Amino acid sequence: MMTGRTPRMVAVLGVLACAGCVDRRFIIESNVPNAQVYIDDQPVGAAPSHSSFEYYGNYTVTLVQPGYETLTKRVHVRAPWYAYPPFDFAAEVLWPFHIKDTRRYYFELHEATKTRTDDLLNSAEALRLRGQTLPAPERPALPKVKPGAAPIQPVAPDAQPFPQPGSGGILPPPRQDNPLPDVVPRVGP
Repeated sequence: MMTGRTPRMVAVLGVLACAGCVDRRFIIESNVPNAQVYIDDQPVGAAPSHSSFEYYGNYTVTLVQPGYETLTKRVHVRAPWYAYPPFDFAAEVLWPFHIKDTRRYYFELHEATKTRTDDLLNSAEALRLRGQTLPAPERPALPKVKPGAAPIQPVAPDAQPFPQPGSGGILPPPRQDNPLPDVVPRVGP
């Protein structure tokens, strides 16, 4: 049995069900076609790429393409007036039409500079020479000792801690407390 209120309630619920929403989208374009686009470290696709976004605020956009320098930019997406309370409820639920909020961003990639092998080798040699001219530390750091263990004695810089084979020094005998097994055990899955 339908009363006069029931059709009106069905009509109101139908209007609310068809009520609009806000469609938020990024469009990322670049001067290099097919550059891979990442938004907040999530892959979006090749430029020009389209992606939806949920909130207004800061996003990190990264474009990667072989032969070009990787570009990372921080983008601030400013909220429009209808994204603030109480207008946001009206725009999301009560407004009978769809609202399209499309943000376009254009990024320009630059070709990567080729590093010459000679320059790289010269820089490495300069760094090696710089490391050789550093002064020796006044007091070398000692390793930390566990409580109850014997303290470690510093070794003179010119002394060798262990005799080297062929140097004429006496090598210590091999340890016998843990002899090596004759057969290596097999480890199964």
